[in-house]
Amino acid sequence: MTQNRLRLHDLFRYYKELPHQTAAITELEEAILKKSPAIFNRDQEWFKTWSQAGKQVETSFKSLFTPDKPWSFKVTPNVTYGELTLMEEERRFTRQQQCDTALELCKYLEKVRAHFGGKPIVITSGHRPAAVNQRVGGSSRSEHLYNMDGVGAVDFYIAGVDIYAVQEYVDQTWNYSLGYGAPKGFVHLGKRLGGPRIRWNY
Repeated sequence: MTQNRLRLHDLFRYYKELPHQTAAITELEEAILKKSPAIFNRDQEWFKTWSQAGKQVETSFKSLFTPDKPWSFKVTPNVTYGELTLMEEERRFTRQQQCDTALELCKYLEKVRAHFGGKPIVITSGHRPAAVNQRVGGSSRSEHLYNMDGVGAVDFYIAGVDIYAVQEYVDQTWNYSLGYGAPKGFVHLGKRLGGPRIRWNY
């Protein structure tokens, strides 16, 4: 039963930190086992079918966040589309891949938020298209451009939490790009092409 449960829990994308979502997966699992226990038999084709269904669910989950969504749309439970764009139309994403990268960053922000007691994340800079990036003096190769698949960034801090403590936590738990912006009041969280682990000072 335990092995079967791990299979179903790994099949769908959900927030493990949220008890009600974990409970929903468990309830679904128990209902399926009662109705058709053979669905989990490793020697049957059932599991392959469910694996394919799981991939479809994951794709659907990603596509929920699309460039045309309103600013109030919640990318993750505590981060809205408007926060990623500073509520400015010129900063709106134009490609689905940008939304998918932003979703990955926001999911990690939720982890940081939970670690520090659920205090609000404040995004000071998110998507910066070329014209905006140039206007604010950003690097021509800035991750904030979201100009390639898998490339993106947000600058943030947590209200009421020591910025150096936040930066240290990100340094220990994020395997991609981190700009040490604590002296300036923010942490740069990003990803660049190929996903290397990069650290630098501002």
